[in-house]
Amino acid sequence: MNPDPLAAYRRVPLASATTPPPAEPEQYMAFGSKDRVHRLRIRSLAAPVNAPGYNILLNVIYDGQHGTHFLLVYSVLMVRVQGRNLQKVIYAIENEKADFIQEFDPERWPQPADAIAPFIESIEIKVVESSAANTEATRENEFA
Repeated sequence: MNPDPLAAYRRVPLASATTPPPAEPEQYMAFGSKDRVHRLRIRSLAAPVNAPGYNILLNVIYDGQHGTHFLLVYSVLMVRVQGRNLQKVIYAIENEKADFIQEFDPERWPQPADAIAPFIESIEIKVVESSAANTEATRENEFA
């Protein structure tokens, strides 16, 4: 008797429990994108993962073409991101296509070799009162 009664109908056999994990380390990606995204998952080394909805994103403040930092102003929190080559990340966030952003963790990933790929060095998250969100956006230097 076959232990799997549906085995004859499967196109690909089920993976065995002894399948080893891939040998290559996972590569760092500063952000991921999808077509339909309702929340931005923010992965910081110093804080738990936050996933605010795009519907409460009030403003995106960034340094133009330099791509070294940006500030996300939500009705409940502010997020400051610093790195390099962040133009694609900003574009994805502005168009509500960014699924996640994540800070580089040297203990988890090898240093990326691509010098032009987006790279997030730090993510700072600050919870604000909803009434103070607009006033806080003008005081970006308080994060320093």
